[in-house]
Amino acid sequence: MDNESGVERVKVRDVMPADVPLLERALPGDHARQLANAAAGRRTFLAAWDGEEPVGTAVVRWTGLPVDGRGPVAEIGSLEVVPTRRGEGIGSRLVAAAEQRVRERGGTAAAIVVAGDNRDACRLYERLGYRGTGARRAVADGAGLLLVRELG
Repeated sequence: MDNESGVERVKVRDVMPADVPLLERALPGDHARQLANAAAGRRTFLAAWDGEEPVGTAVVRWTGLPVDGRGPVAEIGSLEVVPTRRGEGIGSRLVAAAEQRVRERGGTAAAIVVAGDNRDACRLYERLGYRGTGARRAVADGAGLLLVRELG
């Protein structure tokens, strides 16, 4: 019997073509486009899995975002967790996996853009060590806050 519970069972890995239909059912979105961008080397597309069930996704955009005094910084974005699984630490696990990918490519910082009115996401990123830069970047509903974290 498996005595692991919750987030301990969750594994994060790169999305593969066979994963797209499962992701579409769990988290509707344009996963085929994300995968195509990953295949072209522009992104890394990650999914969190609880067994055979997808429970979240995140993307690392390698083109990066300009951050004052740093130049382009890899951007972690498109973070999404199945609504019934939010609050379990899956988002934190996805961000940690994305940050590890940035480190593996020699990155020393990661950027995230978050809508200022998305309080839950703002709290998550702050708890993970992301700090506001004072800059804003475009998001779907207007301007988002640009957050950066130094990766050690």
